[in-house]
Amino acid sequence: MSGDRPGTGSEPIDRRAVISRHDPHLTGAEDGVLSVGNGHFAVGVDRTGTQTLSGPGSGETRVNTLAEWGWHTVPEPPPQPWESLLRPVSTHHGTVPFMDLPGGTEDPGPAAAWFRENPHKVSLLRFALVEASTGRPPAAADLAGATQHLELWTGTLRSRFRYRGRSCTVITAADPEHAAIALHVDAPGLALALSFPYASTAWDLAADWQRPGAHTTRLEDGRIRRRMDDLAYDVVVRGAQLRGTGEHEVRLVATGPRSAAAGGRADRVPPEAPMDVVLELVPREVPALALQTAPQGTRPGESPASAAELRERSARFWSGHWQETGILDLGEVEDPRAAELERRAVLSRQVQRVHAAGVLPPAETGLLANSWRGKFHLEMHWWHAAHFALWGDASSLRRGLEVYGAMLPAAQETARRQRCRGARWPKQIGPDLQESPSDIGPFLLWQQPHPIHLAELLRRAVPSAATDPMLQEIVEQSALCLVDLLRPDGDRFGVGPPLIGAQERHVAHRDRVQDASFELAYTAWALRIADAWRAARGARDAGELTGIARRIHRPLTAAGALSTFRAGPALERSDHPSHLLAHGMVPPTGTIPDAAAGAALADVMADWDWESTWGWDYPAMAMTAARLRRGEDAVAALLHPTRKNRCDGAGHFPQRPGLPAYLPANGGTLIALALMAVGWEGGPASPGLPPQWRVRHEGILPLPGPLPA
Repeated sequence: MSGDRPGTGSEPIDRRAVISRHDPHLTGAEDGVLSVGNGHFAVGVDRTGTQTLSGPGSGETRVNTLAEWGWHTVPEPPPQPWESLLRPVSTHHGTVPFMDLPGGTEDPGPAAAWFRENPHKVSLLRFALVEASTGRPPAAADLAGATQHLELWTGTLRSRFRYRGRSCTVITAADPEHAAIALHVDAPGLALALSFPYASTAWDLAADWQRPGAHTTRLEDGRIRRRMDDLAYDVVVRGAQLRGTGEHEVRLVATGPRSAAAGGRADRVPPEAPMDVVLELVPREVPALALQTAPQGTRPGESPASAAELRERSARFWSGHWQETGILDLGEVEDPRAAELERRAVLSRQVQRVHAAGVLPPAETGLLANSWRGKFHLEMHWWHAAHFALWGDASSLRRGLEVYGAMLPAAQETARRQRCRGARWPKQIGPDLQESPSDIGPFLLWQQPHPIHLAELLRRAVPSAATDPMLQEIVEQSALCLVDLLRPDGDRFGVGPPLIGAQERHVAHRDRVQDASFELAYTAWALRIADAWRAARGARDAGELTGIARRIHRPLTAAGALSTFRAGPALERSDHPSHLLAHGMVPPTGTIPDAAAGAALADVMADWDWESTWGWDYPAMAMTAARLRRGEDAVAALLHPTRKNRCDGAGHFPQRPGLPAYLPANGGTLIALALMAVGWEGGPASPGLPPQWRVRHEGILPLPGPLPA
């Protein structure tokens, strides 16, 4: 879909110009960490284009080599079975078991701690520069004048610096399919070394350098063979010979072309000569995952044979990606806010494609760093994934929905235990698809409609998705559980208790909190969408879910205000202003007047504890403003100047120490901008941008429009 407002003219957008004007150009004084990757695999690098300045003794957590399949579980078994942690909780169905954590996360107990910590994602490799003469790390003082340029159009990262006064260049790129990178290293006086850590169970760490005896690194058949308890993988190096220099360290020695004089062997090159190498990680044994994400070995000719070939593959992929997916051009707008919105859009698309386009939902820090030990949060999946359908990358969304098919048996068992039909989706899980014990997660509701919403966005982008049996089943099973989670209340329905709303501010009162406004609105909308899926496949019970949805309580107080709850606790002005999602993320259904939504938005913008917010709260406010056709308010919300809403030079939204990136903010920015610039089906053009701005876009889809009351 393309659009132009105001003004006329149908000339195509110069996509390369739009993308390239936001290429990150970073210096050593800036804090952002750039990455290259493909959605399944990514590496973060420092200003040398390698991982030289991280590793043992470093406090840097963002420079890692992470893959979807790179998970580890400690060899010691859990102190007691997972099922033993289920706790009785009172619901309208009676007393049923939840994966509760009565003592909270501060003191979970040994068994709950084991299941919260395992499995955990591990950094698989560190590639670093060392002094060619001694093998020691270069002193930071000897590295100066660092600059980096990530060429978004080709996915190529060029890093330049000086080592003891001599100019150095490193070019880093990732393969678009394989867990492989190409490194061109022209660094006189320096060599390239690989080192390997053990896994860490810490909340935000992906590497433990203090346990060399707990894992093995061997050179065998020209490969580096790694073993870490239940995880085994190889590192294949092309373009260099391997020389073991430590228990878990390997030096790379550059080789030239194969020559007849050398008997067909690759010639060594002078130590000062540039090195051009490929590092490919090939899983050999991965943990028994319920959802298999790892390729089963590498066939000859399948992987790039050289660094030059890999860089060409990267350039083809990224140029095609930018040419074939959505684009937003605000280049003719003089307001400086437009340039910042466009920058955030471009960088967020790169960040999401590198870190969040795999089969497994990403961690909230993607493949940049660990958070929650690399586990994923399904209440965040909509923020991570919905934009793919809107911005012309529907295949990435469809790939990410596979997890629901894999989770279905476990989610159906959770629903059965809680005396519900269908499937109840958890909040926090890892690739083992076991719900993590928590005093919050099992009582959240808003992840439950997400599969319906995501499937509907995919159907709008790819109509044939409506006949996909897996998606039909996921939509139906999600809806059946939603119906049974509704609390009968006379001739109406409510939600909870038990319940913790998306704001997550009433944990201690989860046994009596009910009727959170956003959850009421989202449940009603999702049931009507699921009913449309029933009708599309000719189900005899089509119409039933709409009838139930219309009997759900309106998400307004007795005074007609939109607040956190329909009744009960007063509005708390901290953390997520989640009630705004009821008229923004959730398309209008006739239950919330624009005046009530507008008053709620103005109230939040005038008085909120911004330090307690999170990165997706600003897109949430912008979406509400866009639904109200308040372009100035939408822009002000999306660019609200707070610490949690700062987009760094690499495109990340740091939240706090230990959480140096936050992909829900990137995904939310893209969703909000689609709504602001393109609007909704049957709605006005660019409802969330100032009317005087000239807005051009191609390949961005409108969001779902209002449903009749």
